[in-house]
Amino acid sequence: MKPIGSVLLRPNARKDDGFVVSIETARYLISRGAAVVVPDAILPAFAGLAVTAESAAKTPDLILSLGGDGTVLAASEDAIERGVPLLGINMGRLGFLAELETDQLNKLEALFTGDYTVTERMTLSVTADCGEGETVLSGYPLNDVVFSHDREDGLALLSLSDQSGNVIDYHADGLILATPSGSTAYTLSAGGPIVDDAMNAICVTPVCPHSFFNRSVIFGPDAVLSVENRSPLGRDVTVSLDGRERLRLPFGAVISVKRSDHPLRMLSLDRHAVLSTLNRKMQMADMKYRNE
Repeated sequence: MKPIGSVLLRPNARKDDGFVVSIETARYLISRGAAVVVPDAILPAFAGLAVTAESAAKTPDLILSLGGDGTVLAASEDAIERGVPLLGINMGRLGFLAELETDQLNKLEALFTGDYTVTERMTLSVTADCGEGETVLSGYPLNDVVFSHDREDGLALLSLSDQSGNVIDYHADGLILATPSGSTAYTLSAGGPIVDDAMNAICVTPVCPHSFFNRSVIFGPDAVLSVENRSPLGRDVTVSLDGRERLRLPFGAVISVKRSDHPLRMLSLDRHAVLSTLNRKMQMADMKYRNE
């Protein structure tokens, strides 16, 4: 692959106190001849380093996210809009979407030798119809679209259908429509399967269903899935995209979800180690929970 010439840093100030790791990363990248770009608001923290303000820079070759999975998700929309790959350095709890840990900065050497790969991750396109015509919601969720409800309202009734007319009714606390990338997020906690991120598929998993049909269903890449809120007494349902609440779905309203035409390009330093990395992070999670 072509060596990386310029890198835009996207740090999480709450995770990287004083931008210590971000500054260390910038120093390393600069020492290897890369042009480093940082958001204008945090430019003063990098005083003394040869970095460029984002407003004065051209489109970078790479966006480097420093934080947890939420930071990767926030940076993903920027990466999609710019058409550049994204790489994450984990400073969160587990960071399934971030490939590197803070003690692995030396692995960034691969950026300058071209010893890396760029893969495409499926994202979702979401349309809402609340009775006044269809509206395409902004953004392209990398992980999931989640339907949930207020606990005091009892179970939600969510009717899932596809373009072929198949219908499944779920009495549950919620419903998750996830990409393969999102299969290691909320879906995993809800008992769903881990799906190879090289696939294009939508995994539907109910949250605490009041039904014996509690298994996940995986739909193909061309599926167009619709979820209608049919909850009793006209109760609203909350719809979240990648963990960010987007709207309240009234009774009878419908959300349609399909694969978007805008995949996220993710840079990988060791593509063959994806499942090994996932296994290692799960073992780390088990150890952390035991020590708490």
